[in-house]
Amino acid sequence: MPTRETAENVGRATAADLYSVLGVPRDASAADIKRAYRKLARKYHPDVNPGDKAAEERFKQISRANDVLADEKTRKLYDEFGEDSLQAGFDPDKAREFRRWQEAAQASGASRRARRGRTRAERAGTDRFEGFGGFEDLFGGVFSGGPVPLRGSDIEVPVTIELLEAVQGTARTIALRRPDPCQTCSGTGATTQGHACPRCGGAGVVEEVVRLNVKIPPGVDRGSRVRIAGKGGAGSAGAPAGDLYIVVEVRPHPLLQRDGDDLTLEVPVTVGEAALGAKITVPTPDGDVALKVPAGTQSGNRLRLRGRGVPSLHGKSRGDLYVRVMVHVPEASEPVRPAIEEIERAYSGDLRKGLKL
Repeated sequence: MPTRETAENVGRATAADLYSVLGVPRDASAADIKRAYRKLARKYHPDVNPGDKAAEERFKQISRANDVLADEKTRKLYDEFGEDSLQAGFDPDKAREFRRWQEAAQASGASRRARRGRTRAERAGTDRFEGFGGFEDLFGGVFSGGPVPLRGSDIEVPVTIELLEAVQGTARTIALRRPDPCQTCSGTGATTQGHACPRCGGAGVVEEVVRLNVKIPPGVDRGSRVRIAGKGGAGSAGAPAGDLYIVVEVRPHPLLQRDGDDLTLEVPVTVGEAALGAKITVPTPDGDVALKVPAGTQSGNRLRLRGRGVPSLHGKSRGDLYVRVMVHVPEASEPVRPAIEEIERAYSGDLRKGLKL
């Protein structure tokens, strides 16, 4: 079984990888990292190496390394946890707690093995002076039969979707790192001989990278948290798993604006359509629909399409789609000018009379 020192050395080697990508030491200053990134970025940028896939891949590695190391917070976490800190849903507090848990379980297993190695007389003599049986007795013997039953940790994973996906619902395949039951000991934390499991150190769970297909329901908005029960970190000693929460971010749409469960769409119309009335085709999240523009419609007026907005996330209702009519004036070319002048004469009075601030 790897020692704690070996595990720490592995962690340091992993943490050095991004530093190696930029060719800087681990104690490099922020200015050193910035200079190294700029130098390498100029050399491997795709614009400088058109069609060179190797250079493009190298540029991606350089950019990723800089994204992590140029930020003080992500650099600190990377130095402590290595690549694990870059996984979706990573929680440093829970990772530290998990590490302490494993170390405690390993210490308990070592203590039991050492106690079994002593003679009965040695144990009797020592226990008479110790007053208690060591680490196990201090915790009421909870480690003598395996890990403490603890519910698994909840995990949050951010997911970005498009506005139309928020309206219609969608699915994503996500990769995340979470505690899963140890396959070596089947989650018991112990071998068949009663020793601490060499893979999980007696914890019963190990960190694994998993891929999950998740469904995002219609109606979610920015900041919505979609709960997926039982897909978080594994519990120990038969305790239930935690939950997975998908934290939604919605990209703005170039044409649609959202206000609660309602949508607004600006639609251009001609002067004739607005003045005389018309039936026009309007796109909606459910497909094209016909919309009647009443005669005399002014630019900026809103026409409502009932039930064509966003489904309510917590009910059966659905918002509306508002079409904001925008009158487009044609260019005043010579053939069109007489018609425009005729329209101008149709206005009565000053349109801006009484317009004061």
